[in-house]
Amino acid sequence: MAIEIKRKAPYAHTVCEIVKARWGTAAHLVFLTFCFLTNIIVTAMLLLGGSAVVNALTGVNIYAASFLIPLGVIVYTLAGGLKATFLASYIHSVIVHVVLVIFVYLVYAASSELGSPTIIYDRLLEVASKSRVCQEPLSHDGQSCGPVSGNYKGSYLTMLSSGGFVFGIINIAGNFGTVFVDNGYWVSAIAARPSSTHKGYLLGGLVWFAVPFSLATSLGLGALALDLPITASEASHGLVPPATAIALMGKGGSILLLTMLFMAVTSAGSSELIAVSSLCTYDIYRTYINPDATGKQILRVSRGVIFGFGCFMGLLAAILNKAGVSLGWMYLATGVFIGSAVLPIAFMLLWRKANAIGAILGATIGCILGIITWLSVASVEYGRVDLYTTGRNAPMLAGNLVSIISSGTIHAVCSFLWPQNYDWDTTKQITMVEKEKSDLSVEEFKEEKLIKAKAWIVKWGIGLTIVIVILWPLLSLAAGRFSKGYFTFWAIITIAWGTIGSAVIIILPITESWKTIQSVLIGMFTNDHLMEKIEELNSKLHTIILAIPEAERVYLMEKEKAKKKDESEPDGLIVPA
Repeated sequence: MAIEIKRKAPYAHTVCEIVKARWGTAAHLVFLTFCFLTNIIVTAMLLLGGSAVVNALTGVNIYAASFLIPLGVIVYTLAGGLKATFLASYIHSVIVHVVLVIFVYLVYAASSELGSPTIIYDRLLEVASKSRVCQEPLSHDGQSCGPVSGNYKGSYLTMLSSGGFVFGIINIAGNFGTVFVDNGYWVSAIAARPSSTHKGYLLGGLVWFAVPFSLATSLGLGALALDLPITASEASHGLVPPATAIALMGKGGSILLLTMLFMAVTSAGSSELIAVSSLCTYDIYRTYINPDATGKQILRVSRGVIFGFGCFMGLLAAILNKAGVSLGWMYLATGVFIGSAVLPIAFMLLWRKANAIGAILGATIGCILGIITWLSVASVEYGRVDLYTTGRNAPMLAGNLVSIISSGTIHAVCSFLWPQNYDWDTTKQITMVEKEKSDLSVEEFKEEKLIKAKAWIVKWGIGLTIVIVILWPLLSLAAGRFSKGYFTFWAIITIAWGTIGSAVIIILPITESWKTIQSVLIGMFTNDHLMEKIEELNSKLHTIILAIPEAERVYLMEKEKAKKKDESEPDGLIVPA
């Protein structure tokens, strides 16, 4: 999709600008609403999870944490904008991955309580054992006791899980929404250099996967193996990793986890602030208020939006915490609210026939149908509609699927009946505020180069998707309940993926930018390099003058002329009365 933007709207700032250029004002307002809703939901998830963990680890009031977390993000985002976001994202990613590797090795190699795949395997078997005493009173509230409902042979050591399968579908539907409808991803795609976009996104996806995969296999399974007293509500609020970290490392674990959390939340939060700022400045201010806005005016509005949205999200997070909304509930419901905008946005860049009326009807009707289905299933299945029943798997699954599928169907039918047959001329006419300041060469936007990049990413993207999404799960399903050897192999893959991914995300950016970093460091800490260059230049000039005596005389004459001209200029500037 990033390559398609480079081909069809090379100077766009946001995805909604492309919507307006292709489908007009009505569609623009509809998708602008969905984009804002996405940013609000994603930021709410960050703050809900972050404030709950900060409260659990430090005792800081959860409402105070809801406001304190965005504060640091607002400061450096206001100061540096998108460049600060990129720099902060790298620094934060380094810290997150270093802590990730520490936790993975702690659970599977270094801990005195766990420390090996064999011990974890035996303890997971024991936790789900039929012989375990599960009658009241339990040893602790939230005790993991007995076979797991919906899992093959009641075991945690399997991929054959009905609950896991349902969660996977909900997760895919919701994440399509948070990628396609989140302007933060589009801003990054637009800012990326076309020649490196395709490889960068593929590598980034593989590195990102290391985080949930490694953390779930280490701290997630570690909590079960240690039989920690974590209730379902606490798990829904994201408190499993901190509980495991504290159990294994004490205060040190809580500090590491808190650091990791803060880095992840603030990095993602900065991206969301930039996304909302871009929508407000380019899609509202520049489009409807001041079409001739200058760069300084855009910057001023952008900073005001960043500050205002940061404060608003702190307030919203406090309200959601008061209402009892958890990170888990919000995460599962994401696709219900924004999934209906996914396929219309994809069609916008990929399908010539996709029309405006189909996009508007698909997005709005799909969302309404998704919400109705979600609430109806909760009412029918559980007899009431509240946070608990709407957060269950069946209502969430139905709502997510109806939202995303119905919108795509409506848009496709309308487009086949009344095709637009668009050629992307108007999207190519989108202009930058200060186009002359773009540092990308024309070579970067050549069609043949972008087509080649697209072919590369289609080949490798589809190939890796088949391996990770289809082949890997199928091979794991065939294993049934994992044997000790299979689980050990799984743990080795986890350790390797987390370690290699972390090494790549830390080392590769430094390697690629080493010359620039070197120049900056030389400029910051010493002027010896500059003086060497000046002395070298003086030496060359001296050699030339010695070789051509006439050159020195000409130089001195020109110097004298320039001096006389400078002395005469003030007199020439006097205007007679």
